[in-house]
Amino acid sequence: MVRAKLTVMNEQGIHLGPANIIANVADKFDSQIHFQTEYMDINAKSIISLVSGTFRKGDTVLCVCSGPDEKAALTAMRDILSRDLRGAKL
Repeated sequence: MVRAKLTVMNEQGIHLGPANIIANVADKFDSQIHFQTEYMDINAKSIISLVSGTFRKGDTVLCVCSGPDEKAALTAMRDILSRDLRGAKL
């Protein structure tokens, strides 16, 4: 298991568009990927779960990855959350 605190940098937080991008990237990994806050544990592979997190720009989450490709998954999540996803394509 690997973990790191990550900051949401998308200008408008994680709404439906960015949630779709994040979930599609997360889905490429065999590892379980979760974003944890003080109140929630969000499955990064679930668009509905990501949207329900109501993450805003500047929010910090603990990204926890567990599985055979956990290090690569954490790197990918660090990269995707650090970007502004407006107009981004997979």
